[in-house]
Amino acid sequence: MNKTKIDWCDMTWNPVTGCLHGCEYCYAKGIINRFKPADCYCNNCVNGPCCTSEDYKKCGLYAPYEKIHKLEQKQYFFNPKRYIAYPFGYEPTFHKYRLDEPRYVKQSQKIFVVDMGDLFGEWVPDEWIKEVFKACAAAPWHKYLFLTKNPGRYGKINGWDHRYDYGFATENMWLGMTITGKDDIQKLRQLPYGHANTFVSIEPLSAEINLEPFFPKPTTRWKCSFCGHYSSGYSLHCGGCGKEGGYSGSFRKQPINWVIIGGETGNRKDKIVPRREWIECIVDDCRAAGVPIFMKHNLAAAWGDDLIQEWPDGLKGG
Repeated sequence: MNKTKIDWCDMTWNPVTGCLHGCEYCYAKGIINRFKPADCYCNNCVNGPCCTSEDYKKCGLYAPYEKIHKLEQKQYFFNPKRYIAYPFGYEPTFHKYRLDEPRYVKQSQKIFVVDMGDLFGEWVPDEWIKEVFKACAAAPWHKYLFLTKNPGRYGKINGWDHRYDYGFATENMWLGMTITGKDDIQKLRQLPYGHANTFVSIEPLSAEINLEPFFPKPTTRWKCSFCGHYSSGYSLHCGGCGKEGGYSGSFRKQPINWVIIGGETGNRKDKIVPRREWIECIVDDCRAAGVPIFMKHNLAAAWGDDLIQEWPDGLKGG
């Protein structure tokens, strides 16, 4: 667990690190690559580097998935003895020894879970995600914020093919999605609207984004994905076939609970600077729908010093 300079949370917690999305603007990859060892070491390899050979499979660091790893304990250099936070660099890694960390922080915190990777990437085993949820349940006084570029995974944690299995989501969990441009916008339909606290992080903002179609309208109708029946109001059970969770329009049941806007972090040469009109478009859509907005400090150059920093009801206070 670490204190953080991220504006919208108090601490970060990384029981899982690494990602395979390959985003060119990723700040986490740059940080991890600065601190990874030149060669990988582990506690059981007294002869030095092991991960460059087949011998590393004997050390308990090998998982039967390509490019993902599981660590039961912290790893150290032997000479000198020093903790290695990222022994596999940016390859996805489950740091099981970090699961108890929230229990030792007794004051309620807003915790960003896995800012150094994507916990809900398709390469992450369900087992890892469920272990993280159990750790959250063991320290229920905190508020846990999750972000992913793969929101469809939220509804498939328990192996369901349908996207409405959100039984794991508790009141102190906030399920978020990262949007950077127009290519991501349609994935908003995969967020569990009406079933959990939801938020959207538009960072880095790289183009004009229209959120208005994803907010409720008086004329909204819901269509059952099983039988095609239309309903003028949301219900758990379809009025046509009677099946549960079939109305594909349920994403309009309630709006996004919160919207975060930010610019790109770091000094990449092709860094895109947000335009004020892009920000205004998002602000107008959120104001019309009554959705709170939080602007990160790195928007000051485009927006000015009067940044809007609002919190949804469930995240106000400690």
